[in-house]
Order: sequence, then structure tokens, then C-alpha cells
Amino acid sequence: MTESATGVTTELVNLAIEDDIVLDGALWTPRGGASETAIALSPGTGAEFYHRWLSFAGPRLAAAGHLTLSLNRRDHGGLLGFHRFEDAALDHRHAIDFLIARGALRVVLGGHSYGTLTAPYYVAETDDARVPGLLLFAPLGDLRAASVVICGGPDAYDRIVADAREMVAARRGGEAFVIPPMVPGHLPMVHTHEIFLNKRGPEAVTVGADLIRGLGDRPLLGVRDPGDPFPATRPPAREQLEAANPHLDYVLLNDIRDGGSDPEAHGYAGREEEVLEITLAWLDRNGFAP
Repeated sequence: MTESATGVTTELVNLAIEDDIVLDGALWTPRGGASETAIALSPGTGAEFYHRWLSFAGPRLAAAGHLTLSLNRRDHGGLLGFHRFEDAALDHRHAIDFLIARGALRVVLGGHSYGTLTAPYYVAETDDARVPGLLLFAPLGDLRAASVVICGGPDAYDRIVADAREMVAARRGGEAFVIPPMVPGHLPMVHTHEIFLNKRGPEAVTVGADLIRGLGDRPLLGVRDPGDPFPATRPPAREQLEAANPHLDYVLLNDIRDGGSDPEAHGYAGREEEVLEITLAWLDRNGFAP
């Protein structure tokens, strides 16, 4: 456990939720201890609780008074392609339970990238009254449509889907295979055939617009850098999300790349302070005081 000059304490946590599943994370406690409104953050595709944006936002949110936790789901890092979406999304309950046990009265649930699908799925599925609002950092529109792009177009995608269905029918759905990276130059991704269909297949529920429809009147914040090249964040994602939920406050940052893109924009590299200010202002505006 360490304490910063701002009085924020950082603590690594490990939550054993099943015999063979442990969720790792980091907890940032503000000076004076717990807060009424805590923040639970969740990483994106292939990421961990210490992702650059989350490890920047966590201590800064705590410095503003919010007890803040960044916690892995069971499908963190290289395990993305080995756990069902629904099971991983329901892991958000453990973050909320943990923060409530630490003294919070409510928890604003936040996710980055793929985490912007799991967080609303959890709330839509459970209607957890302890979650009054959501933070969607680099929000995804439709992971299925993005997967078509990643796989090389409709024909290549259809072949992968057909092969995956054949493997599942042959009771070999647990065998793994490789699909291309989300953007050129990144690592390829490993999925089992079963999990590819569950998360990226035509019947998958990983559609941001559909998921945020079921959140009632909870306020939502979405923030995207226009230089973000990841397929699931690009237009028409914004239009789909805004049409799905009138309570979404979608902020598109100013274009600082003259129309260009950079994978680092997906995590707000160089613009962390800007996004933090937007987030803190939104929390204050919606009555989520620490």
C-alpha cells in the first residue's frame, strides 16, 4: 500500500470469486477514506486493470474524493477469447460489492472500450439500484460489425463463422484459433470457436446501442477521440448510441490530427487531463458528489 502527495492511497486487490478465478485490481482511496459515490472501472479488449487510461484516471478520481477501483473481469488480457461475454460482464457485481463493503453508498460503473459493452450489459441484466450512472470511455457501437472489418470483410467473416459453427457442432468448440488484430500492427487475437461466436458471431449480444437501451433513466457519459481508429468506435457508432438512449451525453473531442488516426487515441494518450476534466464535470453535473 502506498500514499501519494495528494493523500491518495493505492492498494492492490485480489478477489477470489470462484475456485479457479481471481480478479486482480487496484483500489485508490481518497484522503479521509471512503466516499458516498465510488467509481468502478473496467478494462477493454486484451487489457488489464492497470491499462494506461485507467491507471491515470483512478488516482485522479480519488484525488477528487471518489473511492475508485479498477478491476479485471474474468476475460482480461489474453483470456478475452476464453470466457463467455455474459459471465465476464456479470463480474462487475464483484467490483460493486467490494466498493459498497468499503463504505460507498452508490457506484458509478465505468468501462473502457470492450468494457463499455460489459458494464451496460451488467446493469441492463440486473437493474442494480446501486449503480446510478455509467461512464463509457471510447464507447463501442457494434462488436459484430467491427469483427467483420477485423476478419477481412464479409466473405472472410462468414467463413470463420461457418468454421466455428462446424467445430462447435463437432464438440470441438473449445479449441482455439487466431483472428487478425483490431488494428494493423497490433497482436492477433486468440479465441476458441465457441467464444468467437458468443462475442463476435451474428447472434452475439455485443451491440452497444442495444445494451444501453435497457438502462432506464440512468445518465451516461461517452467520450471518444476522433483519431481513434478502432472499428467499433468509428461512425456510425455515435449515431447508433445517441439514438438508442436520450440520457447519453456523448462528447467527441476536438480533432487534433487533421483527420488522421492513431491507435494511442483509443486510450486518450496526451489528452488524459482533458478527458478527466470532462468526467469530473459530468459527475458533478449529475449529482454524483464524492
